[in-house]
Amino acid sequence: MIELDHVVFFSKQSPKEHVRNNKGTSIGGRHKSWGTVNALTYTRNGYIEYLSVEQMDIAKQANHPLTKLLLHDLENGEGWGTICFRTENIEALNRRLKNEGWTTSGVLNAERETSTGFIRKWRMLFIEQTVSDELPLPFFIEWNESFEERMQSLREDGTLKDYNEQLQISRCEFLVKHPQNQVKKWGSLLGIETSNDTITLVNTDLVFLKSTQEKERLSHVEIN
Repeated sequence: MIELDHVVFFSKQSPKEHVRNNKGTSIGGRHKSWGTVNALTYTRNGYIEYLSVEQMDIAKQANHPLTKLLLHDLENGEGWGTICFRTENIEALNRRLKNEGWTTSGVLNAERETSTGFIRKWRMLFIEQTVSDELPLPFFIEWNESFEERMQSLREDGTLKDYNEQLQISRCEFLVKHPQNQVKKWGSLLGIETSNDTITLVNTDLVFLKSTQEKERLSHVEIN
């Protein structure tokens, strides 16, 4: 089953600034090999990641799809960047996508160091795509722990508070030139049948809206 894991906001602010300005937000940690750092706002079904550059020299040299997209988009300022879905079997997902003709990054190992020094690990999968103003395809993640185990550990360390568990990411809107084409493409990627401008996942809705703008991106995240 594929579910929403998190949405990514590309930021020029530091994690400490996001913690000050956004209720329920905590410092995430450092991605040392990518030169990036983040702050996180958890909800009961996922989280918002505020991703920013900490070490530009490392970020520019990082051969990592999300870092490349971050650098591209920040040239025109802050904004929503992309979206990530979680899966319980990323190797099987990679095999399916390759069998269906998608070119993938292969499964990548990843980690970040939290503010307490804990190393949180996961695995990622990207669809090969040239970074541009075209809508970025989503990426995928498999955590070392189950979703409930991870949420419980966040409760125990004080990151996931009662306030956060009252929030839910209910709708993600994308502004694109050809909504039906994107719905068909994303439906194929996610293995979901579609019939209109919305893809319904078990924990959120993805809505593709017509736009005349040159840049296609995630444009709005509705949190209830």
